[in-house]
Amino acid sequence: MSTPYRHEIEGLFASGTQAALAATGAGSLALQWLLSIGGASKFLLDARVPYASKSLEDYVGFWPLKFVSANTAQSMAAAAYARALAYRPEAARVLGLGCTAAIATNYPKKGEHHVAIAVHTAEQQHTWQLTLQKGLRQRAEEEALVSTLLLSALLEACGLPALPLPLADGERVQAQQRGAAEPLDALFAGQAASVLCYPPAAYVQDPPFSGVVLSGSFNPIHEGHLLLAQTAQSKLGRQFAFELSLDNVEKPSLTRETVEQRLAQPRLLGQRVLLSRAPLFRDKTALYPNSVFVVGFDTARRLVDPKYTAGEAAMLEAFEFIRAQGCSFLVAGRKVDGRYQTLADAAIPPAIADLFTGLSEDEFRMDLSSTEIRNQRK
Repeated sequence: MSTPYRHEIEGLFASGTQAALAATGAGSLALQWLLSIGGASKFLLDARVPYASKSLEDYVGFWPLKFVSANTAQSMAAAAYARALAYRPEAARVLGLGCTAAIATNYPKKGEHHVAIAVHTAEQQHTWQLTLQKGLRQRAEEEALVSTLLLSALLEACGLPALPLPLADGERVQAQQRGAAEPLDALFAGQAASVLCYPPAAYVQDPPFSGVVLSGSFNPIHEGHLLLAQTAQSKLGRQFAFELSLDNVEKPSLTRETVEQRLAQPRLLGQRVLLSRAPLFRDKTALYPNSVFVVGFDTARRLVDPKYTAGEAAMLEAFEFIRAQGCSFLVAGRKVDGRYQTLADAAIPPAIADLFTGLSEDEFRMDLSSTEIRNQRK
């Protein structure tokens, strides 16, 4: 069987760009076209088909509010772009593409037959959306149309001519583009409450994240952070993200340059980092409800110390707010004042004790801190 668009695909392979792709619902035929022509390795770095809902959640790092939407396609493209950066040969130009679609199947669909495709590059994020006329085409025909649009998006992103699409009357592709760093711009401008970063530089604005969160300054991030992340995720079996707040109660706010430097640390490549302006855990739980926040013993002790919260009543009120958000804390032991201490050594008030779970010394112990690492470097 001959492959359509052979000339155009060979143009992609010769473009000097390499790509990571993710497609769900439809679009996998385009991957077949790409792989059926020799030389695909010049262009394709990674390809995924996260078809199950949980598989898509694992890919982007959160449960999308709507699985077929521009936001989901953009999140998939950002995650794919981060993969491309991780896999690329030195200095190669890369892009990430995300495609999510709902097309005809073996049962009547109540909603639209719809596709959203996004491409993420270092400079721009392009999005294409198309609603298909229901009942006009068979599934194979809709799959071919979605795959043609996917291939056309790749061509446009590589500076090559787009493909003509066999659209029916009334069908129209809606295209838009924005700067790749626009979500980070919005966070610094106070127009976004949270940004999910796929380090070093792919962003999603206001993600509906719920899972396991490890907050910190990560200056630098070290093997203790990574081991604690792995331990917490394994224990709880949920999505994980580091969290870095631009604002801090006791320190100056982070500059954009500082945030970008922290995100560029090699140890963060392949991780997910939530960025916020929430200095207090009460604020963080409002942003990331139904989450478990991983803290060290010293942080847990401060959280329940009334002198840090303007009195016991205010402290208990803050924890009741945290409880209402469905959030809780996982406490890792820390070496404090020369002695390793765990949750059992913290004086947690009985009224909020159910909000804290401890990691035993056998589960996690690493006597290493970012402060010590910084001091060693001086």
